[in-house]
Amino acid sequence: MEQVFAGFVCGYVLALVSAPLVAVRLLRARAEGGLLAHLLPPTASLVPVALVVHGGLFLVWSGVGIVLGLLLMAMDGAGSAAGSANAAFTLLVASLTLAVVAPVALLSARWRGPAIVGGGLALALFGWLMPHLAEWTSFGSV
Repeated sequence: MEQVFAGFVCGYVLALVSAPLVAVRLLRARAEGGLLAHLLPPTASLVPVALVVHGGLFLVWSGVGIVLGLLLMAMDGAGSAAGSANAAFTLLVASLTLAVVAPVALLSARWRGPAIVGGGLALALFGWLMPHLAEWTSFGSV
């Protein structure tokens, strides 16, 4: 159960960090016209947009964290390597992150930087920190 909670916490942290960055990116893209110019009014402030974006990212990243926590629970007992508490899980998260980030980074020059930064942050939180958080918690002893 510690793994699922660690996944939820990592997902929530990722939502907290990425919400303002995504909101700023959306407001900048609104100025270029297109669909976002119709969805976001010209007087929209950053704070309400960031709150709405955070609500969506909270659901998405926390859900991803819970699913990854269940996978980490299933992969319990794998060996540690390269600073990770569970090397097989870190490799799985790295391959999933690469599968999501690589097409975006290759096909869109505009979203290349944010995709690489977001993928690196997701890999650091889910792939490296999450197994350590699961080891540090002690729900079973309560």
